[in-house]
Amino acid sequence: MIVAGIHGGAEWNTSAMAYELIVHLQKNMSMIPDDVSLFILPLLNPDGEARNHSPDGRVNAHGVDLNRNWDANWRGAWPRSGCWSLGDSYGGPHPGSEPETQALMSYLLDHHIDALISYHSAGLGILPSGEPPHPDSVRLARAIAAISPYPYPPVDTGCQYTGMLVDWALKQGIIGIDLELSTHYETDFETNLQVLSVLMNWQP
Repeated sequence: MIVAGIHGGAEWNTSAMAYELIVHLQKNMSMIPDDVSLFILPLLNPDGEARNHSPDGRVNAHGVDLNRNWDANWRGAWPRSGCWSLGDSYGGPHPGSEPETQALMSYLLDHHIDALISYHSAGLGILPSGEPPHPDSVRLARAIAAISPYPYPPVDTGCQYTGMLVDWALKQGIIGIDLELSTHYETDFETNLQVLSVLMNWQP
């Protein structure tokens, strides 16, 4: 599965990339192996997308950072050193408080997902799930780094990552990574066609 737009308008290029992949796949269905089901969610945070293509678009209508709202090392507030700090945000009143989180949570629990890429921007590289990183998540990160310019290990800013989608997914047996596009305005489309091929042929 691919999830994009978790940070809405602040990372609008992740949604643009996901829509490009959908259009391309509709014309090239043979890219998807016969034994693979592929799910693409192009926009998890429509509130933020509707608000602005700027840092103001990062959170949902409740002011919640949806990638801090999951029941995995959740905290309502976290140290901001090394983390995104261009606006107000928090992890919600409790884990899984937001309707967007609840909808995706239900979808993931209702479907058999082996691996998940959560797209972000920009520039940090590939962040595997788990603390410490799960070996299979690291293996997926390395496989993608080998065919793309996205670095693994990722850039270490010292940020403490809490309440993240991919860490919750790991608790459900889904191997996941956060993958950051190279900028806040490019979709890296050709690169992510190669990333998609790695994802669809990856074996847990």
